[in-house]
Amino acid sequence: MFQEEFGIVDADSAPEVPTDAGNTNGVSNMTEEDGAPEDAALVASAEPLSDISVEQALEDTSLWLFGSTLQTFVDSVAAAEPDVKQIGRSVKEILDMFAQSEASISAIARVLASIFSDSLDMEDVETNAELAAAGESGDGLEHDLLHYILIAAADYAHMMEMTNSAQRVLQLLVQLTEAKVDVGFRWLLYSVVNAGKPVQYARYVEQYAEGTLQSALVRDLGVLQEQFPGLFYAVLPQIYAAFPDAFPGCRGIVKSAIALIDQPQVYRLSALIVRGQLQLFGHRQAAIVTIIGMTLESDAFEQVCFWQLLNAEVGGDEARVACIAHYLLLEKKLDPADNSEAATGL
Repeated sequence: MFQEEFGIVDADSAPEVPTDAGNTNGVSNMTEEDGAPEDAALVASAEPLSDISVEQALEDTSLWLFGSTLQTFVDSVAAAEPDVKQIGRSVKEILDMFAQSEASISAIARVLASIFSDSLDMEDVETNAELAAAGESGDGLEHDLLHYILIAAADYAHMMEMTNSAQRVLQLLVQLTEAKVDVGFRWLLYSVVNAGKPVQYARYVEQYAEGTLQSALVRDLGVLQEQFPGLFYAVLPQIYAAFPDAFPGCRGIVKSAIALIDQPQVYRLSALIVRGQLQLFGHRQAAIVTIIGMTLESDAFEQVCFWQLLNAEVGGDEARVACIAHYLLLEKKLDPADNSEAATGL
């Protein structure tokens, strides 16, 4: 089933995570409070991705060690009816050769990015969701080429120590993201939800010279919410359980959570918050009022949903409620006629 494939659990069976859970993923969870804004640009530390064609990339002298393997790979993907499983095995061979060599990361990324842009629909997650809804078993699930690339990359990313080979493979994933191939949110799903190894995603984020785990989560969760909103809400508690320090008070994550939300999802998220399995707002009063200010211009339904989630987390907390009241009534001088949703929520 789709839920088994991605390790998705129901709200009733999701593991309870203490709201003050520590960071166990092996990477800095720097947040805006630490001096790194959540919307900081993610700048790759690897060599820049050159703007060349796949044919020019294949001529890179560092790729000669592959012989005809890469060209055969490109041709097999372009076939009228490509054998994706066989291509997946070829990907494993190519990544193993690449990881152990000095082949240009940029050149390999250009070859793969060209294949994705020309030949891949990137519907792996969506297709499996439809199959699961139709009652298909695990044997009926299909995968796109990126799925096999992630499997091959995971063999290096979960190593106890970051070797040069592992770093090269993760930098390749970063290069694909730079080339507008949506690797980030798929790697997040694969690492945390499927493999249950958040450190793989954390190590991927470490390949950026600038930006933080929080800014990467904001970007990748945003893409996931836009493309697969149902899946976004299903896996949100698992992503939180993996990176609990990155969620509270994060504007970008709250924005994704309330965008296009429906009432059943509000009830589900509220239940998770009350049970301590999700935290969106945290205890930093400055962060809470900043998020409230961000939502005052949202449409009416989103504001109503936002205040329901906020109430689930801060309702009854005298200090935080007083802070919110001070901000809305004294600083913003809230006019109930113009912001009836916020006034009602307060």
